[in-house]
Amino acid sequence: MSVTRLAIALAVFCSLVVMARVGATGLSEFRTGQQLENAGNLHEAAIHYGRAIHMYLPLSPLPARAAERLLSLAQTAEARGQRDEARFCYEELRSGFLAVRSFYQPGSSYIDTAQLALTELMLSDPRGSWPDRSLPAAERQAVITAALDKREDPNRFWVLVMGIGYLIWLGAAAAAIWRGLPSDSKQPIAWKSLTQMGAISLTGYLCWLLGVALA
Repeated sequence: MSVTRLAIALAVFCSLVVMARVGATGLSEFRTGQQLENAGNLHEAAIHYGRAIHMYLPLSPLPARAAERLLSLAQTAEARGQRDEARFCYEELRSGFLAVRSFYQPGSSYIDTAQLALTELMLSDPRGSWPDRSLPAAERQAVITAALDKREDPNRFWVLVMGIGYLIWLGAAAAAIWRGLPSDSKQPIAWKSLTQMGAISLTGYLCWLLGVALA
């Protein structure tokens, strides 16, 4: 197999491993949320639905399903007069999608819905002291909206470095095993290939760590 084909095969393999892991974790969190909701433990259910959104995969219907459950829980809490619980559910919904943004923002409509609901809850809460209640309603709303709209987007360059580093890390590690360790126990270990691929894998790991820290 040529070096190019090997690199492509390893990149595809690493991507599939990540997608399978993310998908399985997201499904597990969603099902746990369903079980807790059916048992009447709505607060814990909201936590797990939020975690399911964090396990975002493009084209996967799971984050949207989790988002719909969070909206339902929030609306149920509002109908019961449970302001804090409703706010918690909306914040889980909003923060869940904001946490998975990179080169684009998934779930924009859900974020907008959550922010609108959060603004209304904060304005109508008689316990709230922020924004200053002496301000006109329109000005208080503007202050809240500005605070919710203020986001620290990830650095796209370091997100890219993180992704590439991850692929190099796992890909080179797989190549080290494939090339360095013989299939026949009677054959010697290819220490040169093992060392070279190991060094490349370590470099990829360091790039991934750097990307995680700086993204």
